[in-house]
Amino acid sequence: MDEKVMALATLKAAQDAASWAFWSMIGTWVAGIATFLAVCVSLHLGLKKPKAHISCRINVGVTWQGPYQKKGVMIVITNLALYTVKVTAINWTFKKDITFYQPFHSPLSMQLPQKLDYGEQATFWIDIDGGSEWIEKIALGLKEQNANPKDFKCVVSVTTGESFTFEIEKSLMDKITSSYQQISEAESR
Repeated sequence: MDEKVMALATLKAAQDAASWAFWSMIGTWVAGIATFLAVCVSLHLGLKKPKAHISCRINVGVTWQGPYQKKGVMIVITNLALYTVKVTAINWTFKKDITFYQPFHSPLSMQLPQKLDYGEQATFWIDIDGGSEWIEKIALGLKEQNANPKDFKCVVSVTTGESFTFEIEKSLMDKITSSYQQISEAESR
């Protein structure tokens, strides 16, 4: 072989080696940047404070105990967060500075605090049949505070310090509003 051909082949081999080295260096930089970004994302997710995410349904429910039918206010709370949530309190609010605390004495109700894993539900029950005057007492409390029944809402508190406000379903709100109007009419006579 000629010296010039060998020199040209050697030059071509050196050029190919330099090209491979360049692209290898670019790949190393891209891998380094991707690793740095992955570490940043994992630190962000690891240090992020878990947020509670719950849903709540408040309505009039019916339960069957033997041959008897019993009505009550049913509060069903569902944990939608991937983290465990602990419900610590359920209150009723109608003004920013006034809240009614709700104890749960019924044997049909779960008790507070209530720990809920992802997808779990807790059902709280307030008797409104028989000697219970829950609806009337709520309406009277609203009347005494000069509050509008339409502002009446349920507030659920959890251990993360967050509070969630939920609307009350129409059937229960109609009963509270009706009792409120009866109290107003009785006072005006």
